[in-house]
Amino acid sequence: MSVEAYGGTACIPKTMQLANPEGRKLTVTLREYISGDEEGMIACVRDEYGDTYFKRGFYSPDYIRREASSGRTTLLVAQTKAGEIAGMLILKEYAPKEDMCELASQIFRKKYRSYGLAMPFFEYGMEILLKRNYSAAFCLPVLFHNVTQKLLLRLKLVAAGVVLNVFDMDKITHSYKNGRNAKHSQGIQVRAMEKQDAGEIFVPRQCVDFCRMIYGRLGVRCRIREEENVPDTMSQRSGMPFESVMEYRQDNIQSSLEIRIHQAGADLLRRLCAIHRRCPLTGKQTANVFLNINDENAVWAYERLVEAGYFFAGLKPLCSSREYMVMHNRGEVEIYFEDYVLSGEFREIVNYLIKIKVNKE
Repeated sequence: MSVEAYGGTACIPKTMQLANPEGRKLTVTLREYISGDEEGMIACVRDEYGDTYFKRGFYSPDYIRREASSGRTTLLVAQTKAGEIAGMLILKEYAPKEDMCELASQIFRKKYRSYGLAMPFFEYGMEILLKRNYSAAFCLPVLFHNVTQKLLLRLKLVAAGVVLNVFDMDKITHSYKNGRNAKHSQGIQVRAMEKQDAGEIFVPRQCVDFCRMIYGRLGVRCRIREEENVPDTMSQRSGMPFESVMEYRQDNIQSSLEIRIHQAGADLLRRLCAIHRRCPLTGKQTANVFLNINDENAVWAYERLVEAGYFFAGLKPLCSSREYMVMHNRGEVEIYFEDYVLSGEFREIVNYLIKIKVNKE
């Protein structure tokens, strides 16, 4: 592959020669979005997802233009010599709530998939991302194929956890097989950047080895405080605030609930039950919790979540000023872990999570 770089902006375009297994050549330029690319980007989305892509804005030229000018999103495209948009990639910021940058929505038109474009496109995005001041690089690869998982590992993104049962497969279509799982799950992959110290984290004893492994692979400092058999009596949690600091978001289309617990308080279980009454875990409704483990009451909160039907699903590390543990409640949805298509790191994580879950039960 030969690469010619030109231009003088922060997102310097790169032109490269690629070939598919049959020897057919493709000249493609990787560059930042410019006005006029909208219809080509929408064509990429429609070619893969039809009308079912969960990021509904990417069917709208006006939305794409607004995102490009917002300062929160860097839109990248791969353009052929003939001028067609062959693929797209997004660098998404989440400030002020979170400090990482996400590599997201790498989507190619199907006719360009056999040219080996995915890796150089990720490399191009990472070159841009690494020149900026983020706490971490972050990605949520799908678990119904392992191509993205493996490519990101080559870019030093560490598998850290899973966000299970996010998307209803009756509401979203794609060109890969999904096995027996009725909902689509995501992995969490992270590369440390500016944040090199996770601080003191509070985790239950059965999760200590896992946390030590992940933070070790990330190469950052971390002080682990382990606890076991945390009682639910308030007399045992002196100094605990009465009110929890938490927020939630329900996606009614995907029947997916996300809860963030920034600080656990004595009212946690009551607040959680109230959310479950509004979003009952029946049918395809599922829930994922992100629990702040820098909070000294995190282990107490973990036990209350287990009582409510949640189980440990890994970490979301280095993405903000707080470190988060992921926990999942599958409701009535069956999980077929063996049907996920996983890289070695993610298979190791899933096996670890199953072991913790079984031992807890």
